[in-house]
Amino acid sequence: MHKSIIVAGVFIGFVGGCVTPDPTPLTGTLHQSYRGNDSAPRQTRRYAQAPERPRLPGAPRFQPSWYPQGRPISPRWTHIILHHSATDRGGALTFDKYHRQKGWDELGYHFVIGNGTDTPDGYIEVGSRWNKQKHGAHCKTPNNYFNDHGIGICLVGDFTNSKPTLKQLAAAENLTRFLADQCSISPHRVTSHTAVKGKSTQCPGRHFPMGRIRHALSDRRTITLGR
Repeated sequence: MHKSIIVAGVFIGFVGGCVTPDPTPLTGTLHQSYRGNDSAPRQTRRYAQAPERPRLPGAPRFQPSWYPQGRPISPRWTHIILHHSATDRGGALTFDKYHRQKGWDELGYHFVIGNGTDTPDGYIEVGSRWNKQKHGAHCKTPNNYFNDHGIGICLVGDFTNSKPTLKQLAAAENLTRFLADQCSISPHRVTSHTAVKGKSTQCPGRHFPMGRIRHALSDRRTITLGR
């Protein structure tokens, strides 16, 4: 089923809770399709349109950059989990570095939505886990179900103190709708970190409008594509 999409934002999550990472600013810029093992010099990387990708059998002619690279979307996904970074600034590279310092193999989230600091406001970064269709590391529970079957989206910001930007929300709505449609995830399975973990975390903060995100899933109007 062909859909057109607005690309506008990015989001990240951590195992067991959203922890403040090293706030050291990045020295370079990040391509929309973030890869944890990308060895390209940081100073030469620039925001640009996503590169053309091989079309998978049966896939629409135009594939938004939210499709995994070179593989279909796995049937494993049953939930979408929304997070905030609990930091004023950041992006996929910063959070990937922090997660590796904690001993993890790579960035814990599948997507990160920027707030205009390390990446543009509403900019969606695709994490290396999503391109591998690999389990997340953003919502640890005793049986680890929500890491194994939950897509982790992290919006940069601390929403215990302030609201997400309008561009971040638009990006989160569009990305969530795309993922829910592609993975057949119903609105009640689109949830927040705190709804799963309870009082052990406030993520994504009291100013994050979960109701708005769920309402967007019922809006079946065509989404226009932008990158």
